[in-house]
Amino acid sequence: MTLQAGELRHRVAIQQKTKTYDKYNYETEAWVEYKKLWSKLEFLSVKDSINAKAAGSETTARLKLRKRDDINTTMRVLYDGQIFQIVSPPKPDNENGRIYMTLELSLVE
Repeated sequence: MTLQAGELRHRVAIQQKTKTYDKYNYETEAWVEYKKLWSKLEFLSVKDSINAKAAGSETTARLKLRKRDDINTTMRVLYDGQIFQIVSPPKPDNENGRIYMTLELSLVE
């Protein structure tokens, strides 16, 4: 099972938290864009959402990306004005673990 390029039709921004300094030299944290990537974003069905909540998970969507090693749970995803927190480590594909990865996301209110 390979990943077709046409599947990756959602443009998302991966953001990471960085420390910045204001004009008074106070340290603050801000989210800055790390990468823009093509991906496949799928919101969970009602059934999957109910099962996830019953299991104690806050997962509301899944994001499929080409395999990368630089994305982790300290980052977040921005898509169409919505902010998603990455709630679990990336899961590799079932074929050989080198084609794509899936991220579990939770919508930030």
